[in-house]
Amino acid sequence: MTKIYSLAEVFRQYLDSEAVSDQIRAISGLIVSGRLSRESFDGLARAMEKSGTRILKETLLDLTLVFAQKCVENHELAEGEKTDLDTLITTFRIREGEFYQLRRDAVQQVISSQVRWILRNWHVTEDEEVLQRDLQRLFGLGYDQYVKLVRPLAKECIEELESKRLITQNREELASIDSFIQNLRGVFLVAR
Repeated sequence: MTKIYSLAEVFRQYLDSEAVSDQIRAISGLIVSGRLSRESFDGLARAMEKSGTRILKETLLDLTLVFAQKCVENHELAEGEKTDLDTLITTFRIREGEFYQLRRDAVQQVISSQVRWILRNWHVTEDEEVLQRDLQRLFGLGYDQYVKLVRPLAKECIEELESKRLITQNREELASIDSFIQNLRGVFLVAR
């Protein structure tokens, strides 16, 4: 059975294992308490501002990425995890495009690790396509932005398959390689 992560569990572990700022500790503590809502978060933000600390959007994106990275370790997003991610995005008022604009490298890292896993057998299954759509939606990426992030990995895989095709003599294996290449070109829109 696949492990499903909860916000409280992930952020409890995060607080126990990382040296974090007081600001991150306060936000994470709110999440661990199970009382995270727009109202409770706004109250925390107001209290922090009164004490001279402003919560930066980048901090909220980073905290959302902490949870997202943990959730996709098993190469899927369970419905509960998607709900919790939506809660973070809504509560933190993360808008479409902000991950790409402010945390592109971190998003690239998460997506790249998943795409490498997907491409391990040179074929993209329906479940793996769903994972890709979930990640695209989660990070508020437009289709072109997502393809721009994953296309280099798909190209590497296709080049590897094309090299393998050159040394393969077996007709069945050649047909299989051609099928894999066609599948990858179609999914990742890689031109010939």
